[in-house]
Amino acid sequence: MGTLTGGCPVLDLHCPHKLATSCRLTSTLNCCACADERPHSRTYRVYIDGVGFVQRGTRWQGYCWFCKEFWNNRLAATDPPLEVSQTRIPEVPDQADFLERWFEFHRGYRIVHQPDGTENRMSVLGEPWKEVSPGFLPRTLDEMRSRRANDATRAANRFRRRRLSSEDPDAVEEPHQSLESALDDLLEAASDEEVESPDTQVAEPDIAESESIRQQRARERFTRLFGTRQDVEQDDYVSPLTTMYQRAYARYNEAERIRESGDTSAPPLDGLVEVERGRIEQHILWSVMNDSRGELGRFADSYRASIATAPSGDSMTATSLPTIPGRPTSELREAVARMNSNISLIESATASVSSVIEAMRHADTDRNLDMDKQHDRPPPLEEEEMTKKLACSICYSQLANTALLPCGHMIMCEWCAEILIPVKHSHVPTRSTKCPKCRKQVKQRFKIHM
Repeated sequence: MGTLTGGCPVLDLHCPHKLATSCRLTSTLNCCACADERPHSRTYRVYIDGVGFVQRGTRWQGYCWFCKEFWNNRLAATDPPLEVSQTRIPEVPDQADFLERWFEFHRGYRIVHQPDGTENRMSVLGEPWKEVSPGFLPRTLDEMRSRRANDATRAANRFRRRRLSSEDPDAVEEPHQSLESALDDLLEAASDEEVESPDTQVAEPDIAESESIRQQRARERFTRLFGTRQDVEQDDYVSPLTTMYQRAYARYNEAERIRESGDTSAPPLDGLVEVERGRIEQHILWSVMNDSRGELGRFADSYRASIATAPSGDSMTATSLPTIPGRPTSELREAVARMNSNISLIESATASVSSVIEAMRHADTDRNLDMDKQHDRPPPLEEEEMTKKLACSICYSQLANTALLPCGHMIMCEWCAEILIPVKHSHVPTRSTKCPKCRKQVKQRFKIHM
């Protein structure tokens, strides 16, 4: 990929890795590693498609492309090898020796101190920087003639690091406990409280063992949700997603069955969430409206039938119940009771239907706005304010009649648009083009007819 900053001058304000990494943070004086203020950790979170966030990443995975390549190459060329969990970028592994050698190639000479105290400059020549990946040193002329590959196995790229205090067998460590280990001990004690024996000593968890435990737990979670691999490969396997949709379809069929049967009794609403409660209330409302319409229609039919079968004569005489001779008093009372019940049903049905119609009328009124009801409409503009110049912003000699989408600017004529934004299929640009005014990407081009 090449080192892009091989020919840039060295500034005192730059961090030591700024030029060697070709860091793309051009607005800061530090590289990505020196600008990273996060606390160091043994593991870092990374997103894996289909799995989610897992603790398998590195500290430098979010750096710019060149910084990430630099630290990958330097960690691969570290001697002796160093685990990712042991690194503390940019301090561990230390890159002082590598950077000293890198700046010799950058200057083009090396300073040699003679026994008498004099200094001599020796020329240092190598391959062009554009051929050198970040984290490696340029190959010398002899290595280029012998076609030596410039990778982590090249001897010039490998520098011995200082041993860590945790790797020194003679170092006497004082007993201490970090916050991470204390949390691990508490979690392990809580999970194994029932089976823990008194003489068991809690050992420090191994990195590989903890990684295998995490993978095992991930597999167990997948098994709890979707079943084992043998279950999935069976012919009669049903996915939990399919079961979820089947339950939703069953609820829909149940609601349709209740609507067709005419059962308007309210189901129990205790212990239901707000969404389910609202769905049931809406279902009950529409059931009541349907029953009210049906009851009103049946009463109207019965009333018309009674009018048609009534004897001819004075209407007051025909409809006055007390003046009908030969009718028992009990029958009259039953007729009055039926009329009162029918009147109450009509009143309730009329009230419910009227409320629904009124709500729908208000909704339609709110949607059908006109200019008189737009309170936020600005006052009329003057004629000078409504007059705009439509000269093409490219040639200034034709009318601008071509609109660019999605920005919507109409700033060029159709002839300039043919030159700047050629299209295919009448409006799709043939190449990537930006709007001359707002510099946004142009997706479509249309001619405006005025």
